[in-house]
Parts: sequence; C-alpha cells; structure tokens
Amino acid sequence: MYIIFISNYKRKLVYLFAIIGLWILLFFLTGLFLNNSLTMKVTIENYLSFSCPVKYDIDSVYVNEKIKESSIETANNFKKPRAEKFSTYESIEGGFSFKYPSAFSLNEEEFEGSEILYHVGFKNKTNTCHGFVQVWNLPYTLKEFLAKSKSASEQKYKQFEEKEVLVNSIPGIFWDYTVITQDNKSFKGNEVFLKKDDKMYRISYFVPENLWNKKESKLFESIVFSFKIKT
Repeated sequence: MYIIFISNYKRKLVYLFAIIGLWILLFFLTGLFLNNSLTMKVTIENYLSFSCPVKYDIDSVYVNEKIKESSIETANNFKKPRAEKFSTYESIEGGFSFKYPSAFSLNEEEFEGSEILYHVGFKNKTNTCHGFVQVWNLPYTLKEFLAKSKSASEQKYKQFEEKEVLVNSIPGIFWDYTVITQDNKSFKGNEVFLKKDDKMYRISYFVPENLWNKKESKLFESIVFSFKIKT
C-alpha cells in the first residue's frame, strides 16, 4: 500500500514572505518611532541648553574666546566647538595694539593734514561688517569734542545711547546707535572713544541692523577690551 502526501508549497512560500514582510515593517516602524521620540540634550555651562532628535548631527558650534573653557555636555559625540580666533595688531609708531578676528582683513590709511594721526580699518570676508581704530590729536576735552561732533552730524539716528566706560584704566565714552542711510538702510554702530593726554583713541564697529546680534556685540567688546596703549 502506498501513502502519498501532497504539500502546498506555494501557500507556504506566501506565508513565509508575509512573515518576512511583517518583520521588515516592524523594524522600520520601530526605527521611525525611536528617531522621532528620542532626543539628546546639549548644555553649555549656564549659557545655553536645548534638545534635538538623535537623528540630527550637531556641527558648527561657536563659542566665544572668553568662555571657550566652558564644558559642553551631550548624549552624543560631535565635533569640538570652534572658538573665535583672534590675531594681534601692533602699531609701533601709533603706540597701541588690539586684537581682531583672524578671519578679518586689515588695512592702514593715512590722512594727511587732518587731526587723525593713525587709521587701521578691518572688515569681514563678505564686507558686510567693518570697523576701524583711529588715533586723533585732541588737545581739548573728549566730551566737548563728542558734543560738537554729534550736533554737527547729518546722520539720521533711529536709536542712540551714550554712557561712560573704563577700558584698561582709561576713561572714555561708549556710543550705541542705529542710523538710517541715504538709501534707507539701517546700520548698527558701536563706538568707544578713549582719551589719554592729548590723544583720542576711537574704536568703531558697524553692522547692518538685521545682522546684529549678541555675537557681534561680544566681538566688539573683545576688540575694545584688548586695546592697549604703550607707555
């Protein structure tokens, strides 16, 4: 007597492919859920803290030179933050020095027959932000000079603030203002005027108002407080 077994291989293959498909779908849905639900927290001392999905890469983190020693903690590894690098400019004849962002370009200009004895300009690569450091021959008081300069100025001020400052034991005046140019553009200006003996030292920085932020403000502070006069 013969016994014949008939198996339905096609049905078994369909079941097998269905199971494999379900497993693939399960892995896909699990990964999608984890990527969207899991987050990592990034903390920079007491300055900044935020969270973002783990599927994102964190890059191009800027840390000012003044706080570059601050620790940055995160659940994932990422590239080391880049601190703003500064170079030192030293004027032997002018008797002063200051630090400026290394990415900026510098140029010296001469103004013959004027009260300006030295002028050093600097600007970023895109020419959107620029400034300068000047040395003036100023035999009269700083407040008198600034009052006359402001009253004679044809600038259209949108906002203006003035206060006294002390930079490396040298007294001075700080101007914080926004001006409207003739082509109806707004520029933010920060300037510090220092007076020692019969010379005035002017440190200025100008940025389009829409580009001004805390980073630009800190950058100007770094330039100002690095300024030194040789004695």
